[in-house]
Amino acid sequence: MLDRLLLAVFLAWVVWLPLPFASVIDKARLPLVAVPLAILALAALVSHGEAPPRDSQRSRAHRRWSIGAALLLLLIAIQLIPLPAPILQRIDSESSTLWQQATAIAANLGTRTATAHPISIAPWTTARELFRLLALFAAFQSAAILIHTHARRLALAGALLAAAVFEIFYGINEAALRRYEIWGWKNKLIFNRVTGTFVNPNHFAHYLAIIIPMAIFLMACAWHDAAPGAPFGRRAALLIEKHILSFGVGAVVTIGSVAAILVASSRGALLALFGGIAIVTLIAMARSHTLRRSRRQRMKFAFGGTLLFVVVLIGLVIYLGRERTIARFTPGDQETLTLVGRTAGYETALGVWRRFPVFGSGAGTFANASGLGQRDDLEKLYDHAHNDYLEIAATTGVIGFAVACIALIAGYVALVSSTFGREAEGSFRHRAFQAAALMSITIAMVHAMIDFNFFIPANAATLAVIAGASVGLRRGARASRPQPAGVPPGGDES
Repeated sequence: MLDRLLLAVFLAWVVWLPLPFASVIDKARLPLVAVPLAILALAALVSHGEAPPRDSQRSRAHRRWSIGAALLLLLIAIQLIPLPAPILQRIDSESSTLWQQATAIAANLGTRTATAHPISIAPWTTARELFRLLALFAAFQSAAILIHTHARRLALAGALLAAAVFEIFYGINEAALRRYEIWGWKNKLIFNRVTGTFVNPNHFAHYLAIIIPMAIFLMACAWHDAAPGAPFGRRAALLIEKHILSFGVGAVVTIGSVAAILVASSRGALLALFGGIAIVTLIAMARSHTLRRSRRQRMKFAFGGTLLFVVVLIGLVIYLGRERTIARFTPGDQETLTLVGRTAGYETALGVWRRFPVFGSGAGTFANASGLGQRDDLEKLYDHAHNDYLEIAATTGVIGFAVACIALIAGYVALVSSTFGREAEGSFRHRAFQAAALMSITIAMVHAMIDFNFFIPANAATLAVIAGASVGLRRGARASRPQPAGVPPGGDES
């Protein structure tokens, strides 16, 4: 009973995440951090009190991502430890120099300061970032503990789709009224682009992009459950007869989300969406040993799906109109300014990294350190690099960058193997959710090269939940039980 209550609270928290301006405001900080930490503590106690099936195990992807996250959190904690001046000078000469200059200025003003200082050039900012990352880690682990059956994965997908639908309708309503408000706050920064409850339309579009694979998962399950192994015509007929509701919900949310991304005019989100789905589809075609189809059949299926997606996209552009969708995709002065800004952000991040190469300037301190590495576009100060990988390198150094990237790639490869490789196991439904999660993760990884969604709390936490649910506890004992009548092989609840 407590387990189900925790799941309900957890799903409510997932739905709440984007509502307070994507959780970027200070008022959202406490529930953003405290809720997943509390749920993780209680879920761990409940899980510890239950005897798991004998053959239950954590996946390799879960172990790799957990170890990588723990190491990154440890590194950031080390950035906050006050160190004597001689030691700090040896470890990070640039940080030591900045602290010495700050101490000298304080002494001239008659203010006494501590003699020991941390590696981070803005400890309070780094501490806030550490707590945010702890919340992401807790969300990941909570999802891994609580979401371990097909019914619960469907519940997660349903919660995310409900949140996406609300975001779409809220954004379109504000755009139709031409007031572009978020809970009464007038958006004076960006006009004529749908933003949902996000201030930035690109971050709103990214949120929808990583949820679209959950809608595809819903459609895949409906199609599979209609009549496994049956000819296309019979399966389509049984789909309409028995599973049209779930399939229709997935299709409508997918089309609506793509339409919202178009009217948000987010080129990066659209590119990441296509890129993420295409990459995972190619991986599945090349590596899948679980699909009982020939390579030619798989290629025909993938080509048909791609063609359908393109037709839907073209239809949406025609229906919504070029000016409201793809006008921003054509080259122009604004696009040139955007490219210049992105390039300046990348160069600024590299400049900061050169000054703090080993341990970085401190997690979350890019806005504090950007002035040290910026050389172009000097009329602006950059809060983010618009490239998550470069920003991680600048703020956590080569050590943090290596830990984050190696763990991310190692876990990704393990999840690919457990979904499409020879060692793939579990039901079709489980593998379908893993494939959808891979799409969401890939979309985020692609978009991270041109934006900073890993630093938008709602987007990062939502992705952490999806990833955690895909690599949670495997309850293999259930898979070995006799199948109920009417349930196809591999159609178990796990």
